[in-house]
Amino acid sequence: MRRAIVTAVAVAVTAVLAGCAPEAQLSPLERAKSVNQSKHVAQLFADRPEVVDDVLGIKTTRLFFPASETLVLSDATVEAQLRAASIAVATNAPMMVYDPGRHAEYARMIADMHTVTVLTVGDVSIAPSSGAVRVRRDPGGLRALEEMTALRFVERTVDEPGDAVREVASLDQREPTWIRAAWADPVVLPAAKPEPLPIQSRRDANMAPRVVATWESSIPSVANARSYGATVSVVPLPDPRKSEETLFAMAGLSDLPLVALGSQFGTSEVLAHRIRQAEAAY
Repeated sequence: MRRAIVTAVAVAVTAVLAGCAPEAQLSPLERAKSVNQSKHVAQLFADRPEVVDDVLGIKTTRLFFPASETLVLSDATVEAQLRAASIAVATNAPMMVYDPGRHAEYARMIADMHTVTVLTVGDVSIAPSSGAVRVRRDPGGLRALEEMTALRFVERTVDEPGDAVREVASLDQREPTWIRAAWADPVVLPAAKPEPLPIQSRRDANMAPRVVATWESSIPSVANARSYGATVSVVPLPDPRKSEETLFAMAGLSDLPLVALGSQFGTSEVLAHRIRQAEAAY
């Protein structure tokens, strides 16, 4: 009896080891493919690589947030964008950078998304209002963040603008953080006061696509991906043929959902072709 039990255990262990062997023999590229291709992605996204060149956050807002009760608008300064991104990710809201010349486009988007609360950060020339759409101004500071959101924020300083994208990509929705520019705080306009800002539910339900960025990507585009719930991989180079880290981030996705943030990745078709070339040359 004892011998039979020992034999059965030995057979089971052998079967387990045999099952693990193929995985152990995979190359780094094949392992990266396996991880990247195992993710189930929502039908909201294209079934192929998609390059989104989005300086103002308008395109990624449309992509990730067809509807949103809240919206964060910042001025074009990096310090205001960092604060707006911090608020947006913590409250699961989209953010955009305000361009006065495109005011009508923002108004249409707010209507299309059924937005009811807009928070402006910095020098955004939209007056506060309390009509069908409530427009509020951010009064700045750490305490105001907590009063607006009822969340406990921590503060993390960014020393250089070139570090901004990586810092935004690392924001954790479960740990509200104000990424504060060391060189300046956003402008605070008159009539700014800490009024309640609703917190939305996280969107992705673990079905976000793979998202890649570089230091050249825009802050709002990265913030919108993080607000949705997507993990953003900041790669050293946009071309997978020139960087192994970039290749592994995109491996196996030449014909599957992938969102690349910024024109530095080329067109969607070019990026898919480069992924295939890089895999063939590995």
